[in-house]
Amino acid sequence: MNKSSEIQTSGIRKGSVLSTWWKKGGLLLASIGLAMTLTVPSALAAGFELSITGKKMLDQTVSSSGTTMSSELRKQESRLKTLHQQDQSLDQQIRAIYYANKELETRLLERLRQHEAAQIEKLTQDVANTKKRYEPLFTLYSSLNKELTLVRKLKNKNLIAAVKSQVDSTKVAVTLAKEEIKRKQDKLTAAKKVRDAEVKKVRTALAQKNPVQVQIRAAKSNISAAKKRFTEEMKNFNLVVKRKEGTAVLSSITALCTIAEDIVRQKEEQYKLESKVKQVVTGAGKLL
Repeated sequence: MNKSSEIQTSGIRKGSVLSTWWKKGGLLLASIGLAMTLTVPSALAAGFELSITGKKMLDQTVSSSGTTMSSELRKQESRLKTLHQQDQSLDQQIRAIYYANKELETRLLERLRQHEAAQIEKLTQDVANTKKRYEPLFTLYSSLNKELTLVRKLKNKNLIAAVKSQVDSTKVAVTLAKEEIKRKQDKLTAAKKVRDAEVKKVRTALAQKNPVQVQIRAAKSNISAAKKRFTEEMKNFNLVVKRKEGTAVLSSITALCTIAEDIVRQKEEQYKLESKVKQVVTGAGKLL
């Protein structure tokens, strides 16, 4: 084997060793990273639930505290669990009524768009067909009038009289035709006026939900602000519970319950407001 081949072979061997090392090292680092991800507890679980670590530390605090303190801690823990259940239930109820309201309003708006559409279309088509039917008559009348103008220049009394007679008789037919068109046009206009008035009445009734939706947005804003306070207090709880100081832990978990109650109260208000929206939309639909 020549020198060049030895160098190439040596390079391949070294490359293989390095490749194997990086593969093993990469897998090892990935495994460590995954293990760290799985073992680091979440600072805040969904809703008002304590993290696994927080619950464990609370249990230890309860065990190391006196009877009265332990009882108070368990009382607040139970209170927080109840509030969590109420919060989750309210979320489901609010989602359900919100989407039901959206669907109800969408159907109502579609009904408004289609309200008396068939009747209006029928009357519109009737006017158009009537005009089209009388187009030859109007064309004839226009042509006879032009002819009368030309004949008068010839100053032929007999010819003038003959053409004028045709103009007069055609004029009667034209007058009757225009009256028929007007009657049908008036009928169409009246139908549109009635339709527009009915639609306006429904839209006016539907607009009563606007101030309610302003209140809903305010409730959502209050909930969002309260959730931020809850998150901050939960961070505080996760710190104090590690020290297992009963008084500090009780103070923090009590604060969590107070904030949670505020959130639940705001969500109850939001649900009531969504119920008002439902009443408004349903009431507006009955006017159509």
